[in-house]
Amino acid sequence: MSLSFKIIKVLLIFISVLFLHINLLLSETLFKVKSMTSLATEINKTVNISSTSEAYRKIEVQSEITSKIEKVLKTKGSLVKDKDVIVELEEYDSYKKLFDNGLISRNEFNKIALLTPFEGILLDGHKIEGELITPGSVVYEIIDLSKIKIIGYVNENEINGITIDNTVEVKILNKKILGIIDYISPIADYDTKTFEIIVIFDNSDLQVRDGISAELIVYKDKIKVHKISPSVLSLGENGDIGIKVLNKDNEVIFKEIEIIEDTSDYMLISGLDDEENIITIGQQYVSSGDKVDTE
Repeated sequence: MSLSFKIIKVLLIFISVLFLHINLLLSETLFKVKSMTSLATEINKTVNISSTSEAYRKIEVQSEITSKIEKVLKTKGSLVKDKDVIVELEEYDSYKKLFDNGLISRNEFNKIALLTPFEGILLDGHKIEGELITPGSVVYEIIDLSKIKIIGYVNENEINGITIDNTVEVKILNKKILGIIDYISPIADYDTKTFEIIVIFDNSDLQVRDGISAELIVYKDKIKVHKISPSVLSLGENGDIGIKVLNKDNEVIFKEIEIIEDTSDYMLISGLDDEENIITIGQQYVSSGDKVDTE
């Protein structure tokens, strides 16, 4: 074998080994991503419901007999007490004497007296002096604002975990007022699939009126959340919304998440560990199981 052929053979072997090393180096080059460490914080999960205020009680007092109104003793807007006399019918004085002497029952007397059923505010629309009333006629209307109720509707995905023991805040008239849940419907509305809840709060100062816009904030169990930018969201193989994180070996893992709060600047999400290394740039180019490099 000539010397030149031996040199050529050695060169070919050297080139082969060089290409082998180059290929190995190329195969070990990892895609680079950016990531950040995120620590979970504990918050109360809340359900927010928009509604309007309603009087605790409102009732129309109707006549059970035919008579004529002799006197109107209270005008609209008056504060009235329980068992007040609002109007006097023609037979009022005689029935009052019979009642005071125990000759007729309270029920019979109230057909003439039409006493107020509770303390409240007299509304417009009651009768005037000299007017004839008949059975079923509305003589006056009374409203009780000593408490206010807010009726809200919770969807079927949020009703779990809400009981009458949950803390509730009512945002109304630029104030936050603590309320209590008075009622939770045991059945969903057939059409909307929502559950009615009624929240009441004290209004003894009569500052809140009927029909004012309000918002209920129902506090549920405490949960741990991460604060992220919406830009880090990814879709899983089944179309699930989640994010991609790195384990200690820099391997990509997709984790499905639940969005707890969504604003224009950030999201609060649950479903992650207390500490996560979240991929912030490059997540769209890597898949679960990939090993990556980080900047």
